[in-house]
Amino acid sequence: MSGNPQKGRTPEQIRASNKRLGLILLGVAAAFFVGIFIRQVFFA
Repeated sequence: MSGNPQKGRTPEQIRASNKRLGLILLGVAAAFFVGIFIRQVFFA
């Protein structure tokens, strides 16, 4: 078939990927709560 062997990722790459994903999720959650806060304060 096709010669596409799966490349193993090093633990450092996995950690970096997990950290990046965590920061993205944290940013989304922070934006959500800031939006709720602004809505409560300015549009109450």
